[in-house]
Amino acid sequence: MSSNTARLLVKNIGHLVTMNATRDILRGAWLTAENGFITAFGTGTPPADFASVSGVTVHDARGGIATPGLINTHHHFYQTMARAYTPGNNLPLLPWLAHMNKLWKPFTSDDLYVASKLAMAEMMLTGCTTTSDHHYVVPAGSGDNFAAQFRAAADLGVRFHCARGSMDVPSKLIGDWAIQTADEIMNDVVRLHREYHDPAPGSYRQVFLAPCAATSASKPLLVESARYAKEHGLGLHSHCAETIEEDDFSLEKFGVRPLEYFAECGWDFEGVWFAHGIHFTDAEVKWLGDRRIGVAHCPYANMRLGSGICRVGDLQRAGAKVAIGVDGSASNDSGHVLGELRQALMLARVRYGAGAMSALDAIALGTSGGADLLRRPDLGSLEIGKCADLAIFPEIDLHSSGCENPVDALIICWSRQVESLIVGGRVRIAQGRFLDHDLDALIADHTGRARRIHAAL
Repeated sequence: MSSNTARLLVKNIGHLVTMNATRDILRGAWLTAENGFITAFGTGTPPADFASVSGVTVHDARGGIATPGLINTHHHFYQTMARAYTPGNNLPLLPWLAHMNKLWKPFTSDDLYVASKLAMAEMMLTGCTTTSDHHYVVPAGSGDNFAAQFRAAADLGVRFHCARGSMDVPSKLIGDWAIQTADEIMNDVVRLHREYHDPAPGSYRQVFLAPCAATSASKPLLVESARYAKEHGLGLHSHCAETIEEDDFSLEKFGVRPLEYFAECGWDFEGVWFAHGIHFTDAEVKWLGDRRIGVAHCPYANMRLGSGICRVGDLQRAGAKVAIGVDGSASNDSGHVLGELRQALMLARVRYGAGAMSALDAIALGTSGGADLLRRPDLGSLEIGKCADLAIFPEIDLHSSGCENPVDALIICWSRQVESLIVGGRVRIAQGRFLDHDLDALIADHTGRARRIHAAL
């Protein structure tokens, strides 16, 4: 089976979860794609004329559940080398960061290439076809970190939105070795925008600006980042409202709450989104909704660090965009995107009640919601003309055996991995295995590098 054909027929789909405007679910379905985009889908017998064309890859979904490829809107790939790192395993955010950040001084772009590749492979196995990464630790002499990430994404064939993260204000949480000047940062933004950003439908490479936080970025950097993003139509991202301590710090240093400070810096337009967004007030929720600003909801990380529960329902009702993020693997300790959707459902019900979020509502956070937040109208649903990105999960596994509703079981039962993954009409994973990557070798390389970094302290 070739993964490089321009034409694809996927047959024997048990449930095709379109996530279109009416959330249609087709049973006994098929789907065709050409040059990376969906050309047709339906139920019953696939079109014989398409299947007979020379050069068509015919992929058997084996009765599985096909959803749009999942979209991850917040991560820190490099932190896969600090999972379950003992000094910080039982700490809240700021003390945890102070411990973990000591690891990164010897970190190189080669390390980031391996960490990024492992993080993306992990997410792909859980249904992810598009991911962003917020990378802001750029030690002097470490190499071209962001080129390494684009290379890793290209090797795997996944869509990658690169957050050019940045810090230009020293803090107690990380050494001066991680700080760049605002001029250095913005010059690199211009370079990345010129060399990598592709705004066309079906794009595999996009760039956005992402100062780490109001506490670690100067006001001039925040203002200039907003100006450049708005002028060039790029996304703009940062952490905001993750902890109560952040609110207190902002009030003490700036005299206003974090969101108001971002607003003063020009972060007030559609295309902005914040990670976590737990501690917004009612007035702030309304302000975000009025401007169609987004929030990357990171359920596991918020629980892992005891930070709180995001007001997903309130934000959505106000008109804000909400999508899913796995966050850094060290504050989450895994990157299971389908698992994050399951946890989002559970937390919504803890906060708002048992009827607050359905399984399809949760899937929307990881599909159409992610596409809306990233402003990718070519992604997020299985419709003619959209990208042929499919996550195909086994209909029944050990944890869902006996279910009455297999689609709901994807979220309500224990999270599973994909049977197949298709990105842009190309089969990347089949029968649960990568077609052209040695996952065991990648894990061994990643583990060895992580151990050397741990031992260097």
